[in-house]
Amino acid sequence: MPGEQRFTRLVLGLNSAPSGHSVSFSVELAELLGLNLLGLFLADDSLRHLARFPFARELRLMGGGWQPLEPERVSGELDLAARSAARIFAEAVKARAPHSRFEVAHGPLQQALASASTAADIIVLIEPRSPAERATGQFRWLFEAALSSAAAVMLLPPQPARRTGPIVAIAVTADDESVAVAASLAVAAREPLVVVEAAGPGLDYPALRMATEAGIAVQRLPVPGSPNADVTAILDAMAGLQERLVVMSRLPADGEAAAAIAGRRATPVLLIEPAGAGAAE
Repeated sequence: MPGEQRFTRLVLGLNSAPSGHSVSFSVELAELLGLNLLGLFLADDSLRHLARFPFARELRLMGGGWQPLEPERVSGELDLAARSAARIFAEAVKARAPHSRFEVAHGPLQQALASASTAADIIVLIEPRSPAERATGQFRWLFEAALSSAAAVMLLPPQPARRTGPIVAIAVTADDESVAVAASLAVAAREPLVVVEAAGPGLDYPALRMATEAGIAVQRLPVPGSPNADVTAILDAMAGLQERLVVMSRLPADGEAAAAIAGRRATPVLLIEPAGAGAAE
C-alpha cells in the first residue's frame, strides 16, 4: 500500500565519471525516500582482456586511423575513470547520505550487476548527453545488463528538468504495479500523483484510494486511443504536466519506450519489475 517502501537501496551504476549534478540528484532522491546509496563503478574487464590480443585495434580520431589497443593505456584509462567517479561521488555525498558507500565491480556487466543488486534495489543509470554517446555499445550494454537484473531500473537524464512536481504512473494494464509503486513514492515525497490511463479510463486501482486517504492529490489523465495507445500518444497526453518522476512497468514496456519518455520529458523514468515476476532472461 502507499507509504510501504518496496525499495531499500539506490544503486548508482557508473561506467564513466558522472557529472556532479547527476550524482547530487541521486543523493537527494535517496534522502527523500530514505534509501541507502551505493555508488557502483562497473569496470567491464572485457576491454582489458581484448587489449591483450595482438589483432585488437581501435579507431583514433583526428587522423589517428586504426591503431593497436595498448593494454597498459586501456587499463590506466579505466582506473582513472573509476578514481574520478569515486571522487565525484564522495564530493556529492559528503555528510548528506551517511548510509552510502562506493565500490568498484569487475567482470562482465550483466554478471557484475546481477551479483551486486537485488529486487529491493533501484539501479540508476545516467543517460549520456549526446545521441552519439547513447548509440554506443557501452551504454546500451549497461542498460541491457541492468534490465536483466532483479532490480528496478531508473533512467536519469543528464540534466533533469525538475526536482519537484507530481509522481506519474503510466498504467498500461488493468492491474499495473506501477500505480502502487508511484503512489508509495508520492506519499513519501508528499507530491501529487498522476495516473496516465494508457490501459483505458476509469479502471479501479486500489492504491489511488489509499493515496487519497494519505492526503495525496490524485489526478487521472486519459490517453486517446487507449488501450492500444503507443508511446507517442502517451507523450502527447503528458504534454501539460510538470512531473518530477515517471514510473512504468518493465513489461510490456520496453527500454526504448522508457528512453523516449526520459529524453522527451527530461524526467527520470523508473522501470519496475511487476511484483512476483523474475528478472528478464
